[in-house]
Amino acid sequence: MSHPVNINPVRGLLFNQRYSRDLAAVIYEGRTYSYDEFAANARELAASLAASGVGEGDRVVYLGLNSEMFLRTMFATWWLGGVLEPLNFRLVPREVGELLVRSAPRVMVVEPGHVPVVDAALGAQDSAGQEKAGWPFQTETVLIDDDPAAPLNAGLEVAEHWIPLSGFVQRAEGAELGEPVETTDDTLAILMFTSGTTGKPKGVRLSHGNIFWNAFNVDSLVDTRRRDINYAVAPLFHIGALNSFTVRALVRGNTTVVRRGFVPSQVLADIENYGVNNAFFVPAMLLSLTHDPEFKGSKLDSLRALICAGAPVPPVVISLFEAKNVPVQQAWGLTETAPFATYLPTELTYEKAGSAGMPMLYTEVQIMDPGTGEPVSEPDTRGELWVRGPNVTSGYWEDEGATAAAFTDGWFHTGDIGYRDPEGYYYIVDRLKDMIITGGENVYPAEIERVLAEHPDILDAAVVGAPDEQWGERIVAVLQPQPGHEVPSIAELRQFCSDRLARYKLPKDLVTVAEVPRNGSGKLDKVAIRQLVRG
Repeated sequence: MSHPVNINPVRGLLFNQRYSRDLAAVIYEGRTYSYDEFAANARELAASLAASGVGEGDRVVYLGLNSEMFLRTMFATWWLGGVLEPLNFRLVPREVGELLVRSAPRVMVVEPGHVPVVDAALGAQDSAGQEKAGWPFQTETVLIDDDPAAPLNAGLEVAEHWIPLSGFVQRAEGAELGEPVETTDDTLAILMFTSGTTGKPKGVRLSHGNIFWNAFNVDSLVDTRRRDINYAVAPLFHIGALNSFTVRALVRGNTTVVRRGFVPSQVLADIENYGVNNAFFVPAMLLSLTHDPEFKGSKLDSLRALICAGAPVPPVVISLFEAKNVPVQQAWGLTETAPFATYLPTELTYEKAGSAGMPMLYTEVQIMDPGTGEPVSEPDTRGELWVRGPNVTSGYWEDEGATAAAFTDGWFHTGDIGYRDPEGYYYIVDRLKDMIITGGENVYPAEIERVLAEHPDILDAAVVGAPDEQWGERIVAVLQPQPGHEVPSIAELRQFCSDRLARYKLPKDLVTVAEVPRNGSGKLDKVAIRQLVRG
């Protein structure tokens, strides 16, 4: 009888500690952590978490920006068979409080800058407006005090419930720590709440199998190699940044450069200075890089695996990176697919520009008619994309209704509209819920947004529908101008788009904003944008 394979990523980390102990595992804000040091840090924190009662299935929250400590907390949690729960560092106290009540973490690891948010969340009112008498669970709140990039503010008031990290780890000195817990495909690894821009956030359950099989999919199609330099600047609390390359980089013996936040000029310099080979970005990041004054003179050709996901990449951006000898490799997926369902290989970057690619090797994709629920077999016919495979979540945290609504016979309903060309390559058009119906015609905002991104005076753009008595909905463009530029008039905008779009797709109104609202993953926040348009 075969024994289940232990796929705990901590195994890979310890393997690298043994055989590549002096190799740089993490480079964080100028400091280098070897595999020996990083694994020792994770072991020390795991012993401290165990002393606080963290065991198999217990949640450990991390709240802070990208850091070595984020990754250390993740591996320490997995050492014990616990579940990492990374929170969006942009959430307000009420949102944080609601997620904590729903997930009941055993320990919270928090950066100093987020102490006020947590303290306010601990004292926040519940949905009925009643003061909570205290959490319905026992939790320890650990304050990171060893990160020069996230220093303690001299004026920060720290309540008694906070345990400094330095003291937290001292409590477990000399304690015995066993071998990493064995995990299998079904063992829960990450609880990742969605951004919630369309309502109550859903807690996506991601298992160790989901993580493992995504890595296997990536290894099967993407040109990544041992000892590659990985770049982590997109927020790690999102699965795209975390599980595209970063988890597997620490398992297979690569070096990961971690930056706390996205600064275009710094990113361009880092790629050149470190010789970055692998990186995950969302389209808004790539667009910002092309607009930076340093882009023209930067050398980026070390980027062998530059994956961009989250939305279709505007063709103008692909062309600008092509001039740098860097193919932008597009992928598509969601938190629920951990993250990739499709990928466009390097050799097809320009031949299939705009495509999200082919299904990952161990992932199935099909297109379904959202009206009839029947499969769409004809090429170039739009429908909702469904996904099935070992990288797909089993469902949502303590939400049987949402889980049942999202799955049919093991197929996950993504809510994305797309089509398949005659060669079998997929194209994502837009979110089903974002479709505009004007004069009886279906219009997908993302198609218009890609055209607007080509306008030289526009830095960022979004398109939404607004009520219209004659047409049902009218198309409204929300525009952020380039610094020092003015947005075009609506007549000029329509003229610019008229050679690229059918007349019924042309915007009828425009709104100028200082910044187009985006959520934590860099995606357009359509709820906020609609509210802005409707006043």
